[in-house]
Amino acid sequence: MLAFIYTLDHPEMVGLNPETAHEQMPGLDFSHAVGQALEAGKLFHIDLNGQKPGRYDQDLRFGSEDQKGAFFLVKLLEDAEWPGMRHFDSHAYRTEDEEGVWDFAYYSMRSYLILKEKVVRFHADAEITDILKTLAHLDGASVDGLASTAYSAKTASALKGHAFDLAPLRSQGYRYERLDQLVTELLLGIR
Repeated sequence: MLAFIYTLDHPEMVGLNPETAHEQMPGLDFSHAVGQALEAGKLFHIDLNGQKPGRYDQDLRFGSEDQKGAFFLVKLLEDAEWPGMRHFDSHAYRTEDEEGVWDFAYYSMRSYLILKEKVVRFHADAEITDILKTLAHLDGASVDGLASTAYSAKTASALKGHAFDLAPLRSQGYRYERLDQLVTELLLGIR
């Protein structure tokens, strides 16, 4: 849709409204689609919900499935300081009464806010930031400032233009397993 927008007579008037479930049904990473829309300046709205990959459009409560994916989505939106509304395109279980529907709405918002707090902890965690700083010096030449944990169109453009020396990059470890475990521990509440 991003490519299609630029074929219109007034592309400045048109943007995207991506939905978590629509990306996750075929097994895609929603954060990638949102990142592309942010970079293009075309994220006009967003529909948050939960979804099991490979299933019909379930519209589950936000944060009820794929907590790590939900965390990285919230991190992307918060780091980018995206000013738009966070909309929950989802519904309560059909077995809920009116009170359960209100609980459902409350818990979707609560999950977002919990993950937003986890983003703050991510940025404050010394071991996580140490790994990320190490990754900023991977090819022997500093890309510090380009490998920021926060998204910006400026750093994304600079990273695209950086000439990486591939030989040393192919022969070293990146500590991704450790970083992934630290994020898991952060989400499980033990960090």
